Amino acid sequence: MSPLTLSPNDYRRLAKVIHTLAPTAARPVLVRLGLLRGAASDEANEGSAYEAFVAALEALGPTFVKLGQIMATRSDLLPPELTERLGRLHDDVAPVPFDHLREQLTIDLGAPPEELFAEFSTTPIAAASIAQVYAARLMTGEDVVLKVRRPGIEAVMRADLRLLLAAARVIERRAPALRRHQPVRVVTELSEALLEEIDFRIEARNQAEVRRRATVFHVPLVHERFTTERTMVSARVRGRSPNAAFRNEEPALARALAPDAARGLLGMILLDGVFHADPHPGNILVTPDGRLALLDFGSVGRLSAKRREQVLVVLGSLVDADVAAVSDVLMEWAGRSGPPPPGLEQGVERFFLRYAADSGRPIRLAEAITEFISIARENALTLPPDLLLLMRALGIAEGLARTLDPDLDVVAAIAPVVLRAFASRFAPKALATRAFRTFKELDQILAIGPEAIRRGIGRISREGIVIQVSSSDLAELPRAVRRAADTLSLGIVVAALIVAAAVVIVAKDDQAAAVARIAIVILSGVGLAAFVSRLFRRD
Repeated sequence: MSPLTLSPNDYRRLAKVIHTLAPTAARPVLVRLGLLRGAASDEANEGSAYEAFVAALEALGPTFVKLGQIMATRSDLLPPELTERLGRLHDDVAPVPFDHLREQLTIDLGAPPEELFAEFSTTPIAAASIAQVYAARLMTGEDVVLKVRRPGIEAVMRADLRLLLAAARVIERRAPALRRHQPVRVVTELSEALLEEIDFRIEARNQAEVRRRATVFHVPLVHERFTTERTMVSARVRGRSPNAAFRNEEPALARALAPDAARGLLGMILLDGVFHADPHPGNILVTPDGRLALLDFGSVGRLSAKRREQVLVVLGSLVDADVAAVSDVLMEWAGRSGPPPPGLEQGVERFFLRYAADSGRPIRLAEAITEFISIARENALTLPPDLLLLMRALGIAEGLARTLDPDLDVVAAIAPVVLRAFASRFAPKALATRAFRTFKELDQILAIGPEAIRRGIGRISREGIVIQVSSSDLAELPRAVRRAADTLSLGIVVAALIVAAAVVIVAKDDQAAAVARIAIVILSGVGLAAFVSRLFRRD
């Protein structure tokens, strides 16, 4: 680990941070690290300490506000009483006078804004800790908004991030109980995320990508000509916030938009793999033509194809209450090997009793997500950031949908999207891709297998072998081995048939190929059905 050098200014800032955080919920950690003397606050004052902690983060500026907003997504690590308060963090600040921005803006745009825009207002329409937003009109007559980064914000954030990294290193050395949460890695990831968020070129790319994929939401056009690291221009969207006042004044439209809010975001997650990670009412407008418009793409989540498949496994398990499958996915998400923690499967089983499809009770996504995350937290399983962004975004989207229509059955509303996502996994292209991946893994096993066996035999011949046998469930061993061998054999045959089907489908279209195509497709379907049946048999 490279040494970290702090300047005298850094130490002065550190003293201010410790002094600001000392009376808050951070006190127990500061005491444990030896940065404060005295006893930690008692549980009776826990609520007020949490409130003071949130207020302290706001007072410490943009880096700590963003840190708190990210901490609000870590329900797998932090108590819900704290994450709920962190979710209400605000970064509204007094605007910087435009004269302080003019020089920077002129450099970024290549000319004074008055020369580039037909109209430009020097009074900001919004101001936050990182940027201010101004209204303008292009020479072509289009109304736009100009987002400008506050001067000096990057230097402030980099200095604060150095302090956070130094603190994370101290925590890893002095607090073994917190070491498993990998604070250095967390701060490193936080630094990357925050520095990306203040680079408006990345936000512009995120917005353009979501705009290309969006079908439900309206996403404003980015004008790349005016977009730089510190400046971003996009089409102005006018509309109303989708809040309770809007619902009361436009009840029919609100009810019509409610399922769109839930389906639109879940479609981004499961079908596109790119989604708006903070879809609260402040980042959404109802346009005059009755559509939902998404704004502010500084926080965007991305899910790989493998991660989306894992999410579908969890959703599918709600139907058949497959405790083992969900436990395995949770262990993989946490990067843990070996047997699961003792309470994991019991926790998953209790979760299914409350939220499975046949539980007979109405399901609230936010409540189910909170309980699912608590299972991970109680079993010391740290979930990856992309999944926590997903879960937080789903919870926010459900809240938005219920604001528009309190009687909406959100689970029924999103069911068509889930079915589409499941169906897409069995499209010919998806099957061929998975079959190719399976054969590639088998090829790797065959390539390294002989050498691994040779080394293993050599080690056994030198050192001998020790076998530990437990008598429990020994009677089931032959049947389990036979079932595993049958399933593996059938899986290889089915994979071969699927690949053959994919090859024949694109082959030359003559009579012989047509007959072969029909035969192999039928065999593939029969083989796939047999494979699935084999997986779900209990013998």
